[in-house]
Amino acid sequence: MNRRKLQLFCLMAAGMLQIAGCETGSDAQPDPVTQIRAEKSNQDKASAENRGTGRDYIFQDSDKKLLTEDNLSNIDSRMLELARNEIFARHGQVFKRPDLKDYFAGKRWYTAVADYNGSLTDTESRNLKLIQKHEKLMSANQLEKLWDVDDHVLGYPQGDESIRLPAANVDLNGDGTVEHIQMNLIRHNEVSDEWNLSVNDTELTIELSDSYSTSYFKIVDSDINDPYFEIALEDSNESAQFTTEYYYYNGHNLIHMGTLDGLTANALSLDGKGTVTTSRQAIDFQCWFYLETFELDAEHMWKASPADYYPMEPPTPWVAKVRFPVYKTSGQHDILKWVEPGDSVYFQGGDTEGNGKIKTEEGTTGWIQVKDGHLAGTDTDIYDCFEGLLLYG
Repeated sequence: MNRRKLQLFCLMAAGMLQIAGCETGSDAQPDPVTQIRAEKSNQDKASAENRGTGRDYIFQDSDKKLLTEDNLSNIDSRMLELARNEIFARHGQVFKRPDLKDYFAGKRWYTAVADYNGSLTDTESRNLKLIQKHEKLMSANQLEKLWDVDDHVLGYPQGDESIRLPAANVDLNGDGTVEHIQMNLIRHNEVSDEWNLSVNDTELTIELSDSYSTSYFKIVDSDINDPYFEIALEDSNESAQFTTEYYYYNGHNLIHMGTLDGLTANALSLDGKGTVTTSRQAIDFQCWFYLETFELDAEHMWKASPADYYPMEPPTPWVAKVRFPVYKTSGQHDILKWVEPGDSVYFQGGDTEGNGKIKTEEGTTGWIQVKDGHLAGTDTDIYDCFEGLLLYG
């Protein structure tokens, strides 16, 4: 099978992975399809004095004012959990879980009260119940493995997205002032929809594929130790390739942070410490997915943090159709052994430089290489060298 046919198979198969977006309720993916048409001035960077200063509260007045659906419907499950515990922390709740203990210990307003009995005001109790309602609504829609043959094919189960709203009222930059976020459909085109995303008086025009029902945004917290909440838009093009667009608001402008592969606006992908894990598709040795890490840089932009090796989990069984060499080390040509036609091997993963790791049936582990589309040591296209290449279809 040649490369063009394999790519077509991959795209057709990926289209079968129809999944709806919602983030996880636990503690607390390849060409970009979103075109951002924003003024160049919107690429201003946040002021240095706001870097790393953190924010005081998820919801500053949840002890005095009733929260509404506009405050909660679009925000991430990790933020909901922190907002729920924030209510108790104001009274000095002593936290046993290390992450919560460390988080609230870093708040200048928090003082532990050993004998706090858990009592709340009526306003706090009502806010607690509303937060718990939204945590429950999202708990069933956690990012999950979709296919047993590839642990890195990730998506959401089909879920009810009616809890998402096209507008929200949330403090995005931690200055204590609530922003109004709004998303409106401007125009429906043949393969995409044109949207207006606004924060207060700042507006962006965004194109999203009409093959994925994205009529809402998500508010996430990429790093719980900085002032910002981020706006995330998950999208899928006509080939069912998933991406997530990220923005933050610096008090004046909406800043585009980057386009990441996969559906990442969830607490499973975002660790809350400035790192996100994305599921990316590779078409080299076979059609497969691997997990890649991005980190927030000093300008609050997503920057790739590539690995030397990405595992295929579980390994893919192949049967050799040609004789080819297995090398001792990645990227080198020191031959470990030869694999003969009819021999069974297992593809275990690879890197982004055309090097793949395989394991033979008798247990020998070594490397193969792709050069100009051919399996190194042969004159054969990589996709004609094996039976059993993983195809999503």
